Amino acid sequence: MMTADQALERIRPDLASVIAVKEQTLGSRMRAYEVIGSKLGRSPTWIRKVLGRAPDVTVGLHDALNIRAAYERLCKHIADGTDAIEAENQKLRRELDAALRGDRPTSARLGGTPSPSSAPALGQRVAAAPAPVAAPAAAPRLRKAATGDLSGLPLFGALSATRNP
Repeated sequence: MMTADQALERIRPDLASVIAVKEQTLGSRMRAYEVIGSKLGRSPTWIRKVLGRAPDVTVGLHDALNIRAAYERLCKHIADGTDAIEAENQKLRRELDAALRGDRPTSARLGGTPSPSSAPALGQRVAAAPAPVAAPAAAPRLRKAATGDLSGLPLFGALSATRNP
């Protein structure tokens, strides 16, 4: 059996986590208290008292259930975001693997460079072709990463772009 104090101690970290995420999103702790308080049907002062362990505050069963539901929604939101990032990473890995294996046609290669298999054999004459004006704009180029700088790598760059829209 669990006492009311034990239940309060188990629910307080969930409330603190929800407040911390809202604070990052909104940029203000007081605004986070207001938003979460309105969703829970409580005042921002009540939330501050719960987090501050004020002796005159009580957390009822309905409050604990609402806090737990908000925490579970937060966890689901984070998990969904992680799944989306992982799916994008898998897509980028497949594209990179295909490009490195040479499965893609020459026109679709990164940077427009021809594959080694399409190079003429030694001793063969190559017809003079007009010089290309510019590389196709749609073909992204791989950036060369500086030593120790992972942000220049394609997968890390794409990951950073998805986190900072």
